[in-house]
Amino acid sequence: KTEARLHTPMYYFLGSLSGIELCYTAVVVPHILANTLQSEKTITLLSCATQMVFFIGLGSADCFLLASMAYDRYVAICNPLRYTLIMTITFCVCLVVASVLIGLFLSLQLVIFIFCFPFCQDRGIEHFFCDVPPVMRLVCATSHIHELSVLVAATLAIAVPFIFIATTYVLIVAAVLKLHSAAGRHRAFNTCSSHLTVVLLQYGCCAFMYLRPNSNYHPKRDQYISLVYTLGTPFLNPLIYTLRNTDTMGPLMNAVMVSFSYRLCLGVIECCIGYSISFFRWLLVLIGAGVEAGDPLGVNLRKNIKAKGKEDMKDSLRTPMYFFLCNLSLLEICYTTDVVPVMLSNIFGARKPISLAGCGTQMFFFLTLGGMDCFLLAIMAYDRYVAICHPLHYTLIMTRNLCVQMVLGSLSLALFLSLQLTALIFTLPFCGHHREINHFLCDVPPVLRLACADTHVHQAVLYVVGILVLTVPFLLICISYVFIASTILRMRSAEGRQRAFSTCSSHLTVVLIQYGCCSLVYLRPRSSTSEDEDRQIALVYTFVTPLLNPLIYTLRNKDVKGLLHQVLTVKCLNLFCVLLTNEIN
Repeated sequence: KTEARLHTPMYYFLGSLSGIELCYTAVVVPHILANTLQSEKTITLLSCATQMVFFIGLGSADCFLLASMAYDRYVAICNPLRYTLIMTITFCVCLVVASVLIGLFLSLQLVIFIFCFPFCQDRGIEHFFCDVPPVMRLVCATSHIHELSVLVAATLAIAVPFIFIATTYVLIVAAVLKLHSAAGRHRAFNTCSSHLTVVLLQYGCCAFMYLRPNSNYHPKRDQYISLVYTLGTPFLNPLIYTLRNTDTMGPLMNAVMVSFSYRLCLGVIECCIGYSISFFRWLLVLIGAGVEAGDPLGVNLRKNIKAKGKEDMKDSLRTPMYFFLCNLSLLEICYTTDVVPVMLSNIFGARKPISLAGCGTQMFFFLTLGGMDCFLLAIMAYDRYVAICHPLHYTLIMTRNLCVQMVLGSLSLALFLSLQLTALIFTLPFCGHHREINHFLCDVPPVLRLACADTHVHQAVLYVVGILVLTVPFLLICISYVFIASTILRMRSAEGRQRAFSTCSSHLTVVLIQYGCCSLVYLRPRSSTSEDEDRQIALVYTFVTPLLNPLIYTLRNKDVKGLLHQVLTVKCLNLFCVLLTNEIN
């Protein structure tokens, strides 16, 4: 809406696809969460029919809209001179409205036809929403007519658009292969690759669900497949279309960062970071001046600190990179503080109990701080990308406001995800009165082992959250370093290449340790986990990584090492002045 260069038919269809998928998931997700958090999992017949109408209607509109986007690509590549004449605003609006209306019409006819038949007394739907196959299993009449009606509707909504898309891409490929320029062929295929990926994901899952006989119905398998096209595909589509598109990456980053405008926190963070780091440098200069003037006690020290502070406001470490490093350090202090006190009390105490509320609180803060740690490492990778790939624009892009907004945004997102996951886990019933956690902290895997109910949905949610917190930031880091490496390799100076690689090596080391350990715990199936292995890996990312990070970042950094030596010198001089004053007195 805010970018004029995105006001084209292709982005209009993308915006419409995004809006349809927002509604598409909103039909299903709230009811899934309600069923997960409540013991009574009921839905009225009218609500089930309403959910089915909108789910099938919006899903069909999604399929028709993908076909409209394929036609848009066909006109852009095969008839580029007539593109603006054919793909007018009116025509694009008509295509989107027609997709929605046809989808809702087909779904309304199908749902009315299904709900006209009687249902059996046992009305337990083996699914997490009212989809066609599980509801048809409840019909007490002959289901052959129902299967035929579903097959006809699925053919109209899935097979016909897919054949149309396949036909357009045959014509597109034929037109692209006729191009003489290799760059032109590459650009043409690049504009279609994202759309093709989405088409294969969407149509593959939907065809498996609705274009098969009812005798092949398997409840558990179908639930997992439905989870892909109801939650996975709408989540992946924006990433697929955005990460491969330079036009949308810049506006997207600006739009996301501008939404977190907390100016009040900027002053607080500046006071905590800038002044505390600079204080010891001022103290060193003032004590040295006091010793030279024959005033080792520093009688006028307090008067001079304020004047000196005004003169020495500019500090060599007050840059975005060190701002993020300081936040990472503070974050890991809180991160270990959440675990170490309870572990020490368990080691030295005879009884090792923890209340349910205490366990939930520890898990919430542990997941929040750990998730923010991962997001912050991704932000630091973006900072390095801007510094190396766009050095002339670095001060314009990485402003103070943007840095603070990115830190606060990562904190808000981590708080939201950890709160949802913790609330979801602690709605489970736990076995018996003897609830022993075979771990040194209330982590998600050992707590899930105590549940007496089926945890497949919870494990699926844990896997999705793990992808959001671990996989997505890690992919962003990898993409940043691909661009960084390509930029560095184009440098002619060997010294410049070495300096650029040196600034990234510390961050890469921390990323590999942090993401490697966390992925082993949260992104693997429960069947392949061992409690002893989980404890050993958790020991690495809760104690070893926060211990190593300051050493990794400090020992390879001349600026930090110099300041650290000054701070230690100030401490020694201060102690010497105090001892000398005591002896004189």
